[in-house]
Amino acid sequence: MYAYQFLAMQHIAEKNGWTKFISMQNYYNLIYREEEREMLPACKESGVGVIPWSPIARGVLAKPLGESSLRSETDGFLRALFASKLRESESEIINRVEALAKKKGVSMAQIATAWCLAKDCKVKLQLC
Repeated sequence: MYAYQFLAMQHIAEKNGWTKFISMQNYYNLIYREEEREMLPACKESGVGVIPWSPIARGVLAKPLGESSLRSETDGFLRALFASKLRESESEIINRVEALAKKKGVSMAQIATAWCLAKDCKVKLQLC
């Protein structure tokens, strides 16, 4: 969804006395940050809370490159998101998450989730 579409729905709800959205669950993680461009600022401006969906990118940020899992082998949506092959920039991000996790003695999933929680998007970032 585009930010202008979301804001139009908010406007229509307000104009008609309907309940407006108070939160939005966005696909948002270290690999997919497109929401920072328009949607997160739009949510901030309209006071809508953001709940990051898939902070570990469907498990991609939870294991080192080349390590497979049942999910990575069977999740069709995961393959669609990453077009069966990671881009160089995505691979670099995964490698950096792995290195930081080793340095801190925590899991890669903890690093990826902590990044989402630490983002200063000026909106009510929440993680379920």
